[in-house]
Amino acid sequence: MANIKDVAKLAGVSVTTVSRVLNNKGYISQDTYESVYRAIDQLDYVPNQIARNLFKQKSYYISLIVPDSSHPFWAEITKYIERKLYKHHYKLFLCNTGDTEDKERDYIKMMRENMVDGIILGTHMLAETEYQNLDLPIVALDYRVAEDIPTIYSDHNKGGLLAAGEILKNDCKCVLNVTAVVTDKSPSINRHRVFSETLKKNGVKCIDYTWDTKQKTEDYYQQMNELFDKYPEMDAMFSEDLIIMNALKCAGERGMHIPDEFKTVGYDGTLIAKMSYPSMTYISQPIKELADTLVDVLLKKINGAKLSEDIVLEDVCLVKGQTTE
Repeated sequence: MANIKDVAKLAGVSVTTVSRVLNNKGYISQDTYESVYRAIDQLDYVPNQIARNLFKQKSYYISLIVPDSSHPFWAEITKYIERKLYKHHYKLFLCNTGDTEDKERDYIKMMRENMVDGIILGTHMLAETEYQNLDLPIVALDYRVAEDIPTIYSDHNKGGLLAAGEILKNDCKCVLNVTAVVTDKSPSINRHRVFSETLKKNGVKCIDYTWDTKQKTEDYYQQMNELFDKYPEMDAMFSEDLIIMNALKCAGERGMHIPDEFKTVGYDGTLIAKMSYPSMTYISQPIKELADTLVDVLLKKINGAKLSEDIVLEDVCLVKGQTTE
């Protein structure tokens, strides 16, 4: 079995340099870094990770808690978070709660019993004290947990205004504003508030509807069909990409011409919005930037920084498609 001396010899560097590469300490040139890892691969060397982590009092594991990783937004941001963490030699624990307190509490128990270095919180059903009692660095995405936990989110006020402006340009008469957000603790609810207020101020009928998020994503289509039956007069809809995709399918199957008879504006800018037919008009969030910022802030907290201020990302924009005129 190869040891660290064998790696150093094959890479043409000192044992100290190999140790610095493995522990990500000090300046190391890209050539040296690549030489050491080529030697590690060739020799199939497995460093004593557990011993290194115990010595450094770090596990190099981060927990990401989300409601449903199959949802397009959570799937995409999870991908970027994992990539960013991996570049910093961290691994990801992905925790799906299904928006249930029991599952979230089970994950909290796991974090107490198994050492993780920090938490990225994408959902939050429990009392803030349950997270504060963990005594771990935490950052939250689009969710206000406690004053000492920074929240990272997009400029949803801007997003709501952009969506409302597009609907107003299209001279819609009856608009369904479908929100999947059910708590004031999430800044994302502001996009729907701003959207609704703007339309109503301009004399446009806007029906505010709260989506049943406890349903499985595969059941969204049935819920959407019920909406079309309940509001036959609606000629436009604003909601997240996944809900809009189901709306477009329902409208098409009912023989409605898009955008002449039915217009939509999505929100998020996930892959399904970019692949829809007809091409979706949507508000794009900076998903990769959100992921990068979450990781950057969390790693700073892990390394001792006292950060609690929220960060709002302003790069929110309208992407014009064929679902509006």
